[in-house]
Amino acid sequence: MKYRMHPVMIPFLLAIIASGNVSFYAIVLGSLLFHEAGHLLAAKWTGAPVRQCVIMPYGGEIVIPRFSRLPKADRLLIVAGGPAATALLLAFSLFIHMPGRELLISTQLALLGLNLLPFLPLDGGRAALVFFPEQKIALIIISISVSAAAAVFFILYLPQSAPYLFLALFLLVQNVLHWRYRKYERVLERVYSGSFPRPAVDRKSGL
Repeated sequence: MKYRMHPVMIPFLLAIIASGNVSFYAIVLGSLLFHEAGHLLAAKWTGAPVRQCVIMPYGGEIVIPRFSRLPKADRLLIVAGGPAATALLLAFSLFIHMPGRELLISTQLALLGLNLLPFLPLDGGRAALVFFPEQKIALIIISISVSAAAAVFFILYLPQSAPYLFLALFLLVQNVLHWRYRKYERVLERVYSGSFPRPAVDRKSGL
């Protein structure tokens, strides 16, 4: 399995540093790694083969061959692994006194709240797809609308909102890409159903 950081993380972290929150940068990065570790442990628990792990501004993305063909319970467990890890770190920070405790708590609350939102490519949106796969197009459209509205909102509060604006724009781009490649995903479903002999790779994203 390969580990890497998405190139967009560099300007995202630079935006945090430019806002003067260097300590926040360290806690955010550590929290993202811990969140993604939850997804990886859940995947290992289910026996799903993880090909790659990519750290994103909202959490991360693990590449699992034929993720959509895994049992429903396994997919839900893998999606829930990240938020569960964040909730565990939040509980730890609530009961253990340490330097930077308040910042650690607020970061976990923000990360947990963000990832539980029912929009793509967040964990809440991925969980919604597990339950309602036939609503994927509608969910993509809603996710595009919400991320675009969030970007407009954060523009009004620049420069303090720069990291959040960057995140909203990144989510917007991700969802637009989902929309553009939705036809190819239908082809992949035909591959999964046995209409074509070659296997493909499905992706799971997660904050």
